[in-house]
Amino acid sequence: MSAALLQALVDRVHKNERGWEAAFYENIPTYDPHHDDQPAENRHMGRYDEMDTDRAFDCRDLLLDLTAELEAIIAQMEGAR
Repeated sequence: MSAALLQALVDRVHKNERGWEAAFYENIPTYDPHHDDQPAENRHMGRYDEMDTDRAFDCRDLLLDLTAELEAIIAQMEGAR
């Protein structure tokens, strides 16, 4: 098991999050993830909510994929004992 393999998994998570943040900035003119009350002005919240729902499903899929890959890594490690 190499650190590079684990780093590749971590990089996938970071790439996914950067992609979604870029999509929010591109598609929601008033997007501000650091705003105290809400991440966009009221007039853009409908679009934000739609995209946030899509992101949740996408992140769930990524989590399941990463879990399967980690299970395979664990099985390989246990087989190497």
